[in-house]
Amino acid sequence: MIRDFGVMKSQRVAEKCLDSQLWHVCAGGMVRMPPVNSKVIYFPQGHAEHAQGNVDFGHCKIPAMIPCKVSAIKYLADPETDEVYAKIRLVPLSDRDMVCMEDGRDDGLFDGKASQEKPASFAKTLTQSDANNGGGFSVPRYCAETIFPRLDYSAEPPVQTILAKDVHGETWKFRHIYRGTPRRHLLTTGWSNFVNQKKLVAGDSIVFLRAENGDLCVGIRRAKREIGGGNEYPSGWNSFGGYSGFLRGDENKLMKRNGNGDMKGKVMAESVIQAALLQPIGSPLRLFTIQEQAPQNFVLGPQL
Repeated sequence: MIRDFGVMKSQRVAEKCLDSQLWHVCAGGMVRMPPVNSKVIYFPQGHAEHAQGNVDFGHCKIPAMIPCKVSAIKYLADPETDEVYAKIRLVPLSDRDMVCMEDGRDDGLFDGKASQEKPASFAKTLTQSDANNGGGFSVPRYCAETIFPRLDYSAEPPVQTILAKDVHGETWKFRHIYRGTPRRHLLTTGWSNFVNQKKLVAGDSIVFLRAENGDLCVGIRRAKREIGGGNEYPSGWNSFGGYSGFLRGDENKLMKRNGNGDMKGKVMAESVIQAALLQPIGSPLRLFTIQEQAPQNFVLGPQL
């Protein structure tokens, strides 16, 4: 039975959407999201390769690809881990629209080029010293002088209190000081609490962003853990420019971390079948993206 996500809308708790610029900075430079109203192609078979267990389409005539229009995107963050993800709503298109896509005669095609001017931001992978909850954070000079508020170097020592908002809008207070031999920028008071509350470890990355309104924002990119507990690489998105790791919106609760920090749970097989079957009856597809490296893409701009 295909569930109607529309009737569930009033039952769900309102989701707090992020500023798209902060979201993209936290997600990383390889992430390319399709603009709203752009046209993409959805591949059910590629979707199936991300499912738990085998996906049996049975005798259903599932098309190899489904042209869709992006009707909505929600930029979100996990309330426990701060990791960013997005919910994308796709509306299947007609055969005529698909011909337009193939001929390149549609102005709504996604070409992967960002038209927005990128805000000033800086990311640093945490060292063991940075992640020590009894120490401080060594701030690269570029970040301190470009992203942070201006420091009064005539003071002795040069010190200030900075306020940074995380992806949930919570404000964190840090003491920024310039000291040592040789002198360097440090975050001291407030940093240990931030590390503890966010459960940061060496290999995770911290991102600072100067928003358009002047606010200082802070985000996190978690390092993906190997089974043995070590860091493998920063969690992020596939490097092929697609949108892999899609889940149905109500499958978010399946995504949990085990003791090693690995993301557990993929797409449920029934979700792939339901998403593919929605196309013939013209119902919207509601896809849920997660941060997961994946070899296959199943939502692409037609020109990619």
